[in-house]
Amino acid sequence: MSDCRRLRGRILLSLFLTVLCCSTSAGRACAERLAFERSMMGTSVEVIVCGAAPAVAEEAVEKAFGEVKRIERKLSAHRKDSELSEINREAGVKCVEVDEEMYRLIEASKVFSVLSSGAFDITVQCLAGLWDFGGPEFHVPPPSRVKSRLDRVDYRKIRLGKKDSTVFLEKAGMAISLGGIAKGYAVDRAVAVLRASGIPAGVVSAGGDLFAFGRKENGAPWKVGVRNPRAHDRNIALLPVSNMAVATSGDYERYRILDGKRYHHIIDPRTGYPGEGCMSVTVVADNAMTADALATAVFVLGPQAGMALLERLPQVEGIIVDEGGKISASSGMAGVDEGAADEQPGPPHLHQKDTVLEWK
Repeated sequence: MSDCRRLRGRILLSLFLTVLCCSTSAGRACAERLAFERSMMGTSVEVIVCGAAPAVAEEAVEKAFGEVKRIERKLSAHRKDSELSEINREAGVKCVEVDEEMYRLIEASKVFSVLSSGAFDITVQCLAGLWDFGGPEFHVPPPSRVKSRLDRVDYRKIRLGKKDSTVFLEKAGMAISLGGIAKGYAVDRAVAVLRASGIPAGVVSAGGDLFAFGRKENGAPWKVGVRNPRAHDRNIALLPVSNMAVATSGDYERYRILDGKRYHHIIDPRTGYPGEGCMSVTVVADNAMTADALATAVFVLGPQAGMALLERLPQVEGIIVDEGGKISASSGMAGVDEGAADEQPGPPHLHQKDTVLEWK
């Protein structure tokens, strides 16, 4: 069976970014829950656990945060001693032998590229330096500079040697970054650590990626709200989630507005410029890495091609808010109304013990 077909069989359902549960920034107990938050991977990583004694829960959470930290170090494209940096340094020169985990992540990234016809592409890294959304003087790079780098963006030029676990970038100047799946993968690994430590239920989130497992103390599923991309105090949907991953990509996370036009950080590998057509994309799947990658891919593809991809993949669902605010849900998203995003209210009420957690 091909890698693509195996991946399709693994991909399931998820949604975006507001879990109705108890939140604390330290480790204060809330009923039978403990909630923790750390700044990691350039974002807020939050862990909520239920159904375990405080001492057991705190030890498990420390292990989960430790795993996230390990992945952050491993997948950093900025650490000179990382395998990723070595791969980029040797682009066009020689193969680099990597460990099994790195090999599998790059291999999976290529599968997502094939599924999305290149809308998801980890070789987009060489374009990153052209767009400085955090700088004091933002400017749009001229077409000539973008064009000069586009020939180094092509996932098909990542050569994998399965026998000896090697990675080779065929063209000098190519570079890869696993930022498009890193947070999702870290969430999956943190959940695996919690489960292995005997935690029966909880939520792990990192930025726009989330996995909720088990159920709340009362037996109800966790509730995940899909945020309005232009009014973050409102939801466009509120869904029950259990043993599912949720990821959202939006044009409001890192962006600048210049001459009335919004430029954001989700770069289309095919053009070198920010993707067009969507405000936000939420994908629901059975693991956070898949949801993470597909949310980016669907956003870049745009509303029509993106929805076609969602409908083509079994056990994957999603919601797209296009650039005009129109909401479209995949066929398996029963109960989600389509319409203008700014016309959809948030939840009518929150239980007193619940707090809305937002992931920017």
